[in-house]
Amino acid sequence: MRTSTLPAAALVVVALTACSDDSGSFDPVSPAAAEPPALASKHLGPGRAESILPLTTLTDMPEGIAVNAQGDIFLGNRRLDGDHRVGEILRITPSHRVSVFATIGRTGPDFNEGLAGLVVDPSGDIYAAFISHDPRTHGVYRIGRHGGVARLPGSEAIHLPDALAFDARGNLYVTDAEAGAVWRFTPAGQGTRWIQHPLLEPRVIGIGANGIAFVPPATLYVNNTEQNLIVRITIRTDGRPGKPSVAAADPLLQIIDGLAADAHGDLYAAVVGFSVVGTAPIVRVDPRTGRVTPVTTDGSPFDWPTSLAFGRGPLDHKSLYVANSGIFEGPPDAVPGVVQLGVGVPGAPLH
Repeated sequence: MRTSTLPAAALVVVALTACSDDSGSFDPVSPAAAEPPALASKHLGPGRAESILPLTTLTDMPEGIAVNAQGDIFLGNRRLDGDHRVGEILRITPSHRVSVFATIGRTGPDFNEGLAGLVVDPSGDIYAAFISHDPRTHGVYRIGRHGGVARLPGSEAIHLPDALAFDARGNLYVTDAEAGAVWRFTPAGQGTRWIQHPLLEPRVIGIGANGIAFVPPATLYVNNTEQNLIVRITIRTDGRPGKPSVAAADPLLQIIDGLAADAHGDLYAAVVGFSVVGTAPIVRVDPRTGRVTPVTTDGSPFDWPTSLAFGRGPLDHKSLYVANSGIFEGPPDAVPGVVQLGVGVPGAPLH
């Protein structure tokens, strides 16, 4: 259904752009804490969706999600604790156990602060975008698979770090939603603003370049939440960006957020405001033709889906795992947590 983007923009103003000057604080990695088991690693047919990790409405607000080669699912959560939100990374193992893998820091209670995107590197370390607007804590963090937390030098200069992706050479790319840019960090840790372009810029509310996905051998795709499109950027042999172009622009992409790529090079996008604009929660995009199609018509488990990642391993490699923020009150199944969605194809290589 073709709709005006004005109601969508008004909705995003409420849910995404509230920012405060509350300073964050840094907490070290927390020891694993036992939680109830999740219902992960189930075989789901294409288009079927089920909530596998329900969290607490109003208290929990997940955002980033990543899956390592062993099938562990990592979920970024912004847990409300009094007047602050605690940035926690939860770990769901293939045996369905849930624990707190790491605690990054504290922020104010606003929607657009705290943990954002997550990604796993080839060695199994986790990288997380953390939004605090405090130069002491704001930026991108590396959390070692065996413990230890370090902020990437220079990442505190990213205005609004959002989503992350690695390329085949081990370079890390981070979207800056506020500046309409993408940053690049080399394996040595050096970070610079890689590209800034009108196709990546926000328009009214300050949310432009958002989700990001790498498709081998050398292409990045970045969505623009306010412009309702997906941008293609080729990585040149010398590491510089090619000229950005529009890979897809469609009413079904209104208020898009996370991106993931499958083994065939197709893209999957989370549409956070699907219930308001009357679209689908998850869509498939053919970047060669720009064609956009719904992956599922069952929106009942979804409420403000933000990020998505393919499962790994023999049990669930044809599933997408979706971070459900649960900002609005919806159907009984639509609570904060993780939704598993069958798609019938495996994901692209991790790196």
